[in-house]
Amino acid sequence: MRNWLTRIAIPITIAATATLAGVAGPAAAAPSTPNPTDPFSLQDVFGNDCPGFNVTAQLTGKSKEISHGNEGVISISPGMTITLTANGKTVKYLITGTTHAQTLPDGSKEVVSVGENLLIVPAVDGQHAEGLFYTTGNVNYALTPTGGEGRLFSGPGQVVDVCALLAP
Repeated sequence: MRNWLTRIAIPITIAATATLAGVAGPAAAAPSTPNPTDPFSLQDVFGNDCPGFNVTAQLTGKSKEISHGNEGVISISPGMTITLTANGKTVKYLITGTTHAQTLPDGSKEVVSVGENLLIVPAVDGQHAEGLFYTTGNVNYALTPTGGEGRLFSGPGQVVDVCALLAP
Protein backbone atom coordinates (compact mmCIF):
# COMPACT_ATOMS: atom_id res chain seq x y z
CA MET A 1 0.00 0.00 0.00
CA ARG A 2 2.92 2.33 0.63
CA ASN A 3 3.87 2.38 -3.04
CA TRP A 4 0.56 3.66 -4.44
CA LEU A 5 0.27 6.14 -1.59
CA THR A 6 3.79 7.32 -2.20
CA ARG A 7 3.06 7.76 -5.90
CA ILE A 8 0.18 10.14 -5.40
CA ALA A 9 1.28 11.43 -2.09
CA ILE A 10 5.03 11.77 -1.81
CA PRO A 11 4.91 15.20 -3.27
CA ILE A 12 3.63 16.74 -0.02
CA THR A 13 1.53 14.17 1.74
CA ILE A 14 3.64 14.88 4.71
CA ALA A 15 2.83 11.68 6.60
CA ALA A 16 3.51 9.46 3.61
CA THR A 17 6.76 11.12 2.65
CA ALA A 18 7.96 11.07 6.21
CA THR A 19 7.88 7.26 6.04
CA LEU A 20 10.29 7.15 3.11
CA ALA A 21 13.62 5.98 4.41
CA GLY A 22 16.44 5.62 1.95
CA VAL A 23 18.84 2.73 2.28
CA ALA A 24 22.52 3.62 2.24
CA GLY A 25 24.53 1.65 -0.27
CA PRO A 26 24.23 0.83 -3.95
CA ALA A 27 21.06 1.47 -5.93
CA ALA A 28 18.34 -1.12 -5.36
CA ALA A 29 15.01 -1.28 -7.19
CA ALA A 30 11.99 -2.68 -5.41
CA PRO A 31 9.72 -4.84 -7.55
CA SER A 32 6.77 -3.08 -9.18
CA THR A 33 3.75 -3.18 -6.91
CA PRO A 34 0.20 -3.26 -8.25
CA ASN A 35 -1.96 -0.47 -6.91
CA PRO A 36 -5.46 -0.89 -5.49
CA THR A 37 -7.85 -1.42 -8.40
CA ASP A 38 -11.08 -0.67 -6.53
CA PRO A 39 -12.09 2.95 -5.90
CA PHE A 40 -10.94 4.25 -2.53
CA SER A 41 -11.36 7.43 -0.53
CA LEU A 42 -8.29 9.64 -0.42
CA GLN A 43 -8.25 9.63 3.35
CA ASP A 44 -5.18 11.12 4.89
CA VAL A 45 -4.15 12.22 8.33
CA PHE A 46 -4.97 15.81 7.43
CA GLY A 47 -8.76 15.36 7.21
CA ASN A 48 -10.55 16.40 4.04
CA ASP A 49 -8.46 16.33 0.90
CA CYS A 50 -10.29 19.38 -0.43
CA PRO A 51 -11.80 22.15 1.71
CA GLY A 52 -15.23 20.88 2.78
CA PHE A 53 -15.34 17.58 0.85
CA ASN A 54 -13.55 14.28 0.34
CA VAL A 55 -12.44 12.79 -2.96
CA THR A 56 -12.68 9.20 -4.22
CA ALA A 57 -9.75 7.92 -6.26
CA GLN A 58 -9.04 4.98 -8.53
CA LEU A 59 -5.52 4.09 -9.70
CA THR A 60 -4.49 2.15 -12.78
CA GLY A 61 -0.89 1.05 -13.25
CA LYS A 62 2.11 0.09 -11.13
CA SER A 63 4.75 1.95 -9.17
CA LYS A 64 8.05 1.25 -7.50
CA GLU A 65 10.69 2.93 -5.39
CA ILE A 66 14.40 2.88 -6.05
CA SER A 67 16.57 3.42 -2.97
CA HIS A 68 20.07 4.72 -3.38
CA GLY A 69 22.92 5.89 -1.18
CA ASN A 70 22.84 9.08 0.88
CA GLU A 71 19.36 8.32 2.25
CA GLY A 72 17.67 8.95 -1.10
CA VAL A 73 14.59 7.44 -2.75
CA ILE A 74 13.23 7.81 -6.29
CA SER A 75 9.57 6.91 -6.88
CA ILE A 76 8.51 6.04 -10.42
CA SER A 77 5.17 5.02 -12.00
CA PRO A 78 5.28 4.50 -15.75
CA GLY A 79 1.81 4.54 -17.32
CA MET A 80 -0.06 5.21 -14.06
CA THR A 81 -3.36 7.10 -14.14
CA ILE A 82 -5.62 8.31 -11.35
CA THR A 83 -9.33 9.07 -11.63
CA LEU A 84 -10.69 11.48 -8.99
CA THR A 85 -14.40 11.88 -8.25
CA ALA A 86 -16.34 14.23 -5.97
CA ASN A 87 -19.66 16.09 -6.11
CA GLY A 88 -20.74 14.28 -9.28
CA LYS A 89 -17.62 15.44 -11.17
CA THR A 90 -14.70 13.34 -12.40
CA VAL A 91 -11.19 14.19 -13.59
CA LYS A 92 -8.51 11.79 -14.82
CA TYR A 93 -4.78 12.42 -14.83
CA LEU A 94 -1.68 10.63 -16.04
CA ILE A 95 0.71 10.64 -13.06
CA THR A 96 3.93 9.28 -14.49
CA GLY A 97 6.30 11.80 -12.94
CA THR A 98 9.26 10.91 -10.77
CA THR A 99 9.89 12.11 -7.26
CA HIS A 100 13.33 12.32 -5.67
CA ALA A 101 13.49 12.56 -1.87
CA GLN A 102 16.81 13.28 -0.17
CA THR A 103 17.19 13.05 3.61
CA LEU A 104 19.39 15.88 4.90
CA PRO A 105 21.76 15.63 7.91
CA ASP A 106 19.19 17.31 10.21
CA GLY A 107 16.55 14.68 9.29
CA SER A 108 14.52 16.97 7.05
CA LYS A 109 13.81 16.00 3.44
CA GLU A 110 14.36 17.94 0.25
CA VAL A 111 11.92 16.68 -2.39
CA VAL A 112 11.83 17.32 -6.14
CA SER A 113 8.89 16.15 -8.27
CA VAL A 114 9.40 16.17 -12.03
CA GLY A 115 6.83 15.43 -14.71
CA GLU A 116 3.16 14.75 -13.99
CA ASN A 117 2.31 14.35 -10.28
CA LEU A 118 -0.64 14.68 -7.93
CA LEU A 119 0.23 16.56 -4.74
CA ILE A 120 -1.86 16.27 -1.59
CA VAL A 121 -1.25 19.39 0.48
CA PRO A 122 -2.29 19.57 4.15
CA ALA A 123 -3.75 22.70 5.70
CA VAL A 124 -1.20 24.87 7.50
CA ASP A 125 -2.75 27.27 10.01
CA GLY A 126 -2.38 30.88 8.95
CA GLN A 127 -0.85 29.95 5.58
CA HIS A 128 -3.13 27.85 3.34
CA ALA A 129 -6.02 25.37 3.22
CA GLU A 130 -5.66 21.71 2.31
CA GLY A 131 -5.87 20.79 -1.35
CA LEU A 132 -5.09 18.53 -4.29
CA PHE A 133 -2.85 19.85 -7.04
CA TYR A 134 -1.87 18.31 -10.37
CA THR A 135 1.58 19.52 -11.32
CA THR A 136 3.52 19.19 -14.55
CA GLY A 137 7.14 20.12 -14.89
CA ASN A 138 9.49 20.65 -11.98
CA VAL A 139 8.37 21.50 -8.42
CA ASN A 140 10.23 21.19 -5.14
CA TYR A 141 9.44 21.40 -1.45
CA ALA A 142 10.83 20.53 1.97
CA LEU A 143 9.63 18.41 4.87
CA THR A 144 10.62 18.82 8.51
CA PRO A 145 12.28 15.94 10.40
CA THR A 146 8.88 15.12 11.94
CA GLY A 147 7.18 15.06 8.52
CA GLY A 148 5.60 18.52 8.67
CA GLU A 149 5.64 20.98 5.82
CA GLY A 150 8.98 22.78 5.78
CA ARG A 151 8.33 24.66 2.55
CA LEU A 152 5.28 24.62 0.26
CA PHE A 153 5.90 23.37 -3.27
CA SER A 154 7.21 25.90 -5.77
CA GLY A 155 9.17 25.93 -9.01
CA PRO A 156 8.73 26.48 -12.74
CA GLY A 157 6.14 23.69 -13.15
CA GLN A 158 2.48 24.30 -13.99
CA VAL A 159 -0.24 23.72 -11.37
CA VAL A 160 -3.93 22.78 -11.64
CA ASP A 161 -6.11 23.19 -8.52
CA VAL A 162 -8.02 19.88 -8.60
CA CYS A 163 -10.27 20.88 -5.69
CA ALA A 164 -11.53 23.87 -7.69
CA LEU A 165 -12.43 21.53 -10.57
CA LEU A 166 -14.29 19.09 -8.29
CA ALA A 167 -15.97 21.67 -6.04
CA PRO A 168 -19.79 21.68 -5.81
